[in-house]
Amino acid sequence: MAGAVTLAIVARVATLVDDWGRDWTNNHAEWEESAKDPAMRPLELSQPVSQVRQRIEEWLDEESAWQLESVEEGADSQLMHLTRRTAIMRFVDDIHVRLTEVTNADGSVITRVDAESQSRVGKGDLGQNPRNLKHFREAFEGMD
Repeated sequence: MAGAVTLAIVARVATLVDDWGRDWTNNHAEWEESAKDPAMRPLELSQPVSQVRQRIEEWLDEESAWQLESVEEGADSQLMHLTRRTAIMRFVDDIHVRLTEVTNADGSVITRVDAESQSRVGKGDLGQNPRNLKHFREAFEGMD
């Protein structure tokens, strides 16, 4: 019985690892312009910062594992500190989101969304931080 449980745990972990070279040695992920995966690139939304922030807060209300810890407001940007707690081991990941107001050449205002996720514990994250950011991206479905 113990062998079957151990095998099931190992099989589950193996299915979580997307990038064997990265996921065992890295506990940080961020959206980057040069990312191969489009889901790991920053967003540009046609709504003002206030509407984007409101949508994030509404999304957080629906996500029991996620919490809004703080918001720092600047002249043209806002920095949101979110956390996500894993279901079984209750590990906490810190997610930092920067909302920046950008004025295009034509005078239109957009919001650029940058995000990064960092595990508080461990050397590797088994791909959890990239999954956090991909899941967070769901907050923006239907926007733009």
